[in-house]
Amino acid sequence: MNDSNTHVPSKEPRIDRRSLLKLGAAGAATALVAGAPSAAQANSGRGSLGVVAHDDFPIEISPDYKRFDHYHTVLNLAGRRGIPNMAPYYDNDKPGFAIPDYAMSLASATVFYDYLNDGLNNIHEATDALPEPYTFPSSAVAHAQIKRAARLFGADLVGITRRDERWDYSEVLHSEGRVRGETAKHQGGGVMIPGVRNRTLPWDEALPGFNPKTVIVIGCEMEYEALTTAPSQIADATANHAYSGLTSILMHMTKFLNNLGYKSVPSVNRLGLNIPYGVAAGLGELNRMGLLHNYKYGSRFRVARLYTELELDEYFDKPVTFGVQRFCENCLHCADNCPSQAISHDDKPTIYTAEDVKDRPYMNPGVRKWYTDGQKCHDYWIESGTACGSCITTCPYNKPNFWHHRLIDRLNTFLPGRAHKFMADMDLLHGYGKVFDAKAPAVFWNPKGRSYDGLKG
Repeated sequence: MNDSNTHVPSKEPRIDRRSLLKLGAAGAATALVAGAPSAAQANSGRGSLGVVAHDDFPIEISPDYKRFDHYHTVLNLAGRRGIPNMAPYYDNDKPGFAIPDYAMSLASATVFYDYLNDGLNNIHEATDALPEPYTFPSSAVAHAQIKRAARLFGADLVGITRRDERWDYSEVLHSEGRVRGETAKHQGGGVMIPGVRNRTLPWDEALPGFNPKTVIVIGCEMEYEALTTAPSQIADATANHAYSGLTSILMHMTKFLNNLGYKSVPSVNRLGLNIPYGVAAGLGELNRMGLLHNYKYGSRFRVARLYTELELDEYFDKPVTFGVQRFCENCLHCADNCPSQAISHDDKPTIYTAEDVKDRPYMNPGVRKWYTDGQKCHDYWIESGTACGSCITTCPYNKPNFWHHRLIDRLNTFLPGRAHKFMADMDLLHGYGKVFDAKAPAVFWNPKGRSYDGLKG
């Protein structure tokens, strides 16, 4: 088995295909158990250059931290104002926005949109394929087989962690929930059911009778060449395709666990926070952009979660750090090139309090990090007709998978700050990190009237 997280050497049990076929299911399970580490750990990170594994969550959390409310996300706030998630447009005279680019962007989201309101975020009951839930020979075997299945279904990254209620929304959107605040307006071009954005239920009421023990975090790579065109419809297409890929993987994994006898709930962007779950599952570190930063892909991937009632008895992947924060302190490429100036230029991460964000409820206080302004970011989405992605494009870790790029990434894990600044400058000198069109025009959005006039070609 290949290491799914790519940034740490795998501690999962390994066995080749011929041996598996020869041994059969029972023998293979025995071999897997024999090859597994005795400690309750999966990917420990020991032995990786510059990588440190942590027993606890590696980001400081304030004692006053409160679970975030889905009602306050930027997209839900915009929806209640009648502003769509996206406002894409086409223009045959503008590279990256021609009609074929626009059509490709729309098509790339097909699987995600098909399941968004019918399949995702719902409890999927265990099937009657087995007379009773399957009992794995050990948590180590369960861990290995779950990851193997996820890779088979297309995952580029897989991490497994325990459920942590801190990262689940306190309230989640629900069509049968109580009405709160503003009345949601019809969103031209939006993908959510009109009226849902102002209805929520507490997490436990939205998913009654569901008691997840384990969260499986999945990552799908975005294509390097497509993302270098950001902000454009081509870059949007690779992001949308990653979401469709995540949806497909989640639905397959859900059915896999259902067939084993376990309730499961697949979720891409709802129900909880992807980034801290990804950190907890060992998929990466938090960066200046507020995104998950992987050892191989940087932030050029999308993340989703699968909650399940399967218990792994503390056999989980460990969080890891590998110098991303130190690098981000000295680089600033993403902040300097953000068209909306939504990314912080602060020297160090900080902890915002509830008072600090009282006028910006879409921010999640109580965590030591660089805080990005999601409202500014989304405003630019609407103005440019894209989901931007300039920050990821300009990041020095956004590289094709060539050996010399990976070597530099590994060196950056332990080099001092001055060297990081030099590395970042050399990145620009060699022609990387340039956004495609940082001044994409506002085609039909009226910022003063904050009105949406519909798609115009």
